[in-house]
Amino acid sequence: MRRWMILSTAAAALALTVVAQAGADNGQVPFSASFSGTIAFTSPSTTHHVGSGQATHMGNTADDGEVVLSPPDGAGCYPNFNTETLTAANGDQLILQWHDRACPIGPTSFHSNGDWVVVGGTGRFVDATGSGSFAGEADFGPGLSPGTFNLTFTGSISY
Repeated sequence: MRRWMILSTAAAALALTVVAQAGADNGQVPFSASFSGTIAFTSPSTTHHVGSGQATHMGNTADDGEVVLSPPDGAGCYPNFNTETLTAANGDQLILQWHDRACPIGPTSFHSNGDWVVVGGTGRFVDATGSGSFAGEADFGPGLSPGTFNLTFTGSISY
């Protein structure tokens, strides 16, 4: 009987440990990423950028983004909507979206910053959630296209 109680207690302790670890794995964890690459206009009101960089929980990561621009506001900034697909080396994807304003910082350069949110994913990120902030710059150069971009993300995700 005593042996049965010890085994039952050990099994219960193990089960609680597994449940606690599973709960911890579903919690928010810090996320940061940094990318650079090329950007080009695909129409008068859209751009497409591709690049690469590093992201926590993803390692070496490819970045592919689409931006839909609205007409400039009174300050000369372009309100826009972004969809960013981050792809890890193993093919798992994390999809982020945000609205922001791209404001001129030079004749062909723009700066933007704001808040992003996870809207989807594949592989280990299929049920991901999360949010954070970003900052980015794009320089279209004298020919307006192609140019260069850089983006930095910070925040937290759960997957």
